[in-house]
Amino acid sequence: MTEELKIAMIAINKWMFHGWNYKVVPMTFTTPGGVSVTPYVPEFLKEVKWTCHISHMLEKWNHATRSQDPDTYMTKFYAELDNNNRRLLLEWVVQNYNGEKSLF
Repeated sequence: MTEELKIAMIAINKWMFHGWNYKVVPMTFTTPGGVSVTPYVPEFLKEVKWTCHISHMLEKWNHATRSQDPDTYMTKFYAELDNNNRRLLLEWVVQNYNGEKSLF
């Protein structure tokens, strides 16, 4: 097994476990309409420095969760992101999530 393959496997495993176990936290923000709201959101939604307003990202998350199939939330959310925000999300997960079962 090459080192690159091992790194890829570790990253995929981390992504999968994060998608099943992400932490939910309160987040207060002001909507573009000037209303202050405090929904409970996945921690990454609050922490990632998105390239657009947080309310737009929250709309994407809410759209991804409409199916009420938690195993697909992260995949559906990821599919809605542009490449810049995909990289930001992947970087955050790799750097901040450590609750996965180790493969090696």
